[in-house]
Parts: sequence; structure tokens; C-alpha cells
Amino acid sequence: MFRTLLLLLLFTTAFAQAQVLKNPDEAFTLAQSSGKEVLLIFSGSDWCIPCIQFNKTILADSSFQHFAHDKLVLLEADFPQRKKIPAPLKTQYESLAEQFNPHGAFPQIVLLTPAKKMLAQVPFNHQTAGDFITAVRQMLK
Repeated sequence: MFRTLLLLLLFTTAFAQAQVLKNPDEAFTLAQSSGKEVLLIFSGSDWCIPCIQFNKTILADSSFQHFAHDKLVLLEADFPQRKKIPAPLKTQYESLAEQFNPHGAFPQIVLLTPAKKMLAQVPFNHQTAGDFITAVRQMLK
């Protein structure tokens, strides 16, 4: 019985991955309850080539997923051209953009406290997931 429980625990933690949340209220509530910082990603998921590259090289990377699961709450504020975003979410995204992305840069990645205070802008220069993790780690200190 103990061995089965241990294997189950190891199995679930080995595959623990961060989820990219779409709802800001949910993300900041989770950040407050977990004590984790929020990595807010402003994206144009269906038109912004660097945003698509960020999703493929960073967000989809298993090492980043494991790192983020332990250290961050991931929130994407998406501004697509073809897809429709529900009006309440769009309003929340626009509010976040006024505060943290007033120039409309894409992708714009910011590190925030659970209380929505900006800690840092996180540059994405097409680096590897490992280099991106290193940069975020330094900003979390």
C-alpha cells in the first residue's frame, strides 16, 4: 500500500505542469493563495509571429512547464485578430494592457506580484527555454 502511494505521488509530481490561465481573476486569486508571482504574457496568438514562437519555444517546453508549476502562475492576455474573446475577458485584458503594456508591444511579458504590482519586464529575444528560465529566476530573487 505504501509503495503504491509513493509511486502514485512520484508519478503525479513528475508530470506536474503549469497551466496557462486565461482568466485574470482566477490567476490573481491563485497567486494570492499560493504565494506565487504572476507571469503575464500579452499575446496576439493568431497573428504575432514572435508570440507564436514564444508559445512554441518557451510555454510548450517541459523544463519551463516544470519551473513555472513550482514558481509562477501563468496568465495570457490574448489579443487575436481572428478569434473572438468573450467581452468580459477582453475588458479585463484591456485594463491589464493599460497598466502593464500601454505601448501595445507583442509579446510583452511582465512579472507581477499577486497584488498586481510590477516586478519586472521579462525580455523575449528568441532565447532558449533554459535561458528564459534563468532570466526569470534572477528577477524572482
